[in-house]
Amino acid sequence: MTREFIAMAAAFGFLVFCPKGKLWIGFSLLITGAILGLCAGHSPALMAENFVKIVTTPATMKTIAVVIQVGILSALMKHYGILAKLVDAFKQIFSSAKAVIMILPAAIGILSVPGGAGISSPFVDELGASMDLPVPRRAAVNLTFRHMAYFLFPTSTPIILMSNIAPQISTYRLIAMNVAFIFCMELTSYLLYLRTAPSGAVSGTRSRLRGLAGIAVYMSPIYIVIALNALLGVPMYLCLASSLLLVLIGWGRRDIGEYGRVFWKGFSFKTFVTMLGIYYIQNTVRSLTGIMTGFQTLFVSASGFSVLLVIAAAALLFGLTTGLSYVPLGVLIPLVLGLNLPPMEELIYCVYVYTWSFVSYFFSPLHLCQVLTLEQMGCEIKTLDRNYLPLMAEMAVAPFVIFYIYRAIFL
Repeated sequence: MTREFIAMAAAFGFLVFCPKGKLWIGFSLLITGAILGLCAGHSPALMAENFVKIVTTPATMKTIAVVIQVGILSALMKHYGILAKLVDAFKQIFSSAKAVIMILPAAIGILSVPGGAGISSPFVDELGASMDLPVPRRAAVNLTFRHMAYFLFPTSTPIILMSNIAPQISTYRLIAMNVAFIFCMELTSYLLYLRTAPSGAVSGTRSRLRGLAGIAVYMSPIYIVIALNALLGVPMYLCLASSLLLVLIGWGRRDIGEYGRVFWKGFSFKTFVTMLGIYYIQNTVRSLTGIMTGFQTLFVSASGFSVLLVIAAAALLFGLTTGLSYVPLGVLIPLVLGLNLPPMEELIYCVYVYTWSFVSYFFSPLHLCQVLTLEQMGCEIKTLDRNYLPLMAEMAVAPFVIFYIYRAIFL
């Protein structure tokens, strides 16, 4: 077991200190998985098997297809102005600048793309300036409200990844149990950054009826996915295919060639390689029998709170150092599943891991959304972090409190 822990330290040490920009993150993850296997003493046959499992497991390949489809859908929605018109629709409905500055990044956050906060940042910066909101607060508002979709939409990449890592966990039960954390986070964000801001009005004429009609039309590529999957049980990859077809019929039919070019441009080979890297690390971690056994022993012998501290510390290590939520998810969820807990207890622990995976990535200096927001708004990271301190405290305490509340209610 000691050798396996040393192997994990070596592998993730490489991931942390690997020069950023020299390698795609996907290739870095694949190399990390290879270092982990080699240092843990895995045979070449076992290392090859862990990789081959990715492309020979239908559920895994379907998940990768869904993530790629989401990227294509995001590119198409941006190209055809669907996102901009959705933003305008919300402005038609809400007259309060406070309401709009919260809704804009949340609506744009539906597009699950790396660094997506960079899309909403100019809107929030301009509206925040009109409200005399200090720049660090604008950045915090953009980042906190932009990540609502991370917890609440089945098209969120981490939710899609969870559905593959833990297929026995209902996606919609996970989303329902995520509501408590995201509510606390957004309420805290409002109280810290917006409550004392002037309640200005959004400029321009408004028509609530036109706004509602606009939301119905321009949200259709998203809610068709949710409706087909949640109500009819259609597999997610077919739901996304239906959404892509809807965009073709609704917006791309006049120039199918243009649609095809944007479609192809939205296909990200980098995303494909990243997903391969994530699953390779996940399969390799599952092969570390010593660590899996040790974690099970720790779970049985330690008090519940000690285990929660171990999970939080591991999530912070992997998330803060990589700027990715997928890494702590890919490492920790298989460990939790290996404990063979009763279904409801397993769900509660998965919610806890999911939450800490987000917290660790959200505050990482490598978090791409944060990097782009700070660059566009001209804000320094240390200034943002000073404004973040009360939010950090809330987001560190909330997962523990919510965990014990869920245990008291459901177990």
